[in-house]
Amino acid sequence: MGWSQPDDGTRQLLLTGIWTLATGVLAAFLTGTVFGGIGRQGPHTNMGWIFLLIALGCLPFGSMAFLLGGLKWLRNRRIAASQPSVTGLPLQPVSPDPESLLSFTEHTTEQDSHGKKRQ
Repeated sequence: MGWSQPDDGTRQLLLTGIWTLATGVLAAFLTGTVFGGIGRQGPHTNMGWIFLLIALGCLPFGSMAFLLGGLKWLRNRRIAASQPSVTGLPLQPVSPDPESLLSFTEHTTEQDSHGKKRQ
């Protein structure tokens, strides 16, 4: 089993960027073709104006989200390549009993809310 990457939002950023860019490109395409095109004074129809605004909002935001996601993906890839291969989970059992899960109470002394020490 190899090292698994933590969920740090890279996948969500990439998907958000891709879908937002795709929406912006589609809106720009529809503005230029289906909704009357764009002249010197802007789109010729009301729907053209609406889709132009959608395109002008989606294209910059989608580009930034996609760029950030791509850079995070490259960073995670570089970090994964620099770490030695790990065969198991990073957690080691604390308890001397191999059957138990992580048991911290066997080795520490705690105080309850009344100030008494308990094991």
